[in-house]
Amino acid sequence: MKKVLTDEEIESLIHERKPLPQGWESRLEPRPKSDTRFSQREWEIKGENENIFRVVLRQNNINLLDFSIILIFRDKDGNEFRLCRFNGKHPSQHTNRLERNRGLPNASFRGTFHIHKATQRYQEESFEIDGYAEATSEYSSFEGALQMFLQRNGFHEDLPLFNSQGA
Repeated sequence: MKKVLTDEEIESLIHERKPLPQGWESRLEPRPKSDTRFSQREWEIKGENENIFRVVLRQNNINLLDFSIILIFRDKDGNEFRLCRFNGKHPSQHTNRLERNRGLPNASFRGTFHIHKATQRYQEESFEIDGYAEATSEYSSFEGALQMFLQRNGFHEDLPLFNSQGA
């Protein structure tokens, strides 16, 4: 049986401090992939609690508003769990399947920026861990989504305490 992360574990992993190394900005610039319409970049980082995370950035080369910025946790057994995805405006419709199955309003949306969130309840119903998403107006570009992604997912830049002169 596949391991289920609890909502508490998910929140703890998301908020675990993740140091950004010097030059991190260049590591987060998607690069064109051969034979695809997308540019992509992946980056692995160790959190302060020794957990391993992977950041995946993907952006459509034609429609720059079609992108995903993904935070993935890898457990000690090598299992990976998508904790969140900050998505742009991709052409397909998103449906929150549990909400649709329960007849709840606003279970689907299309053509809007949105954030996927890992949930215990989606895993327990055998859906993708991050199958639940909410539309957002808090960003309107890849760069804005990336800044919000870093802020909301425990990333921080270790700044030197002193300048080169020791002051």
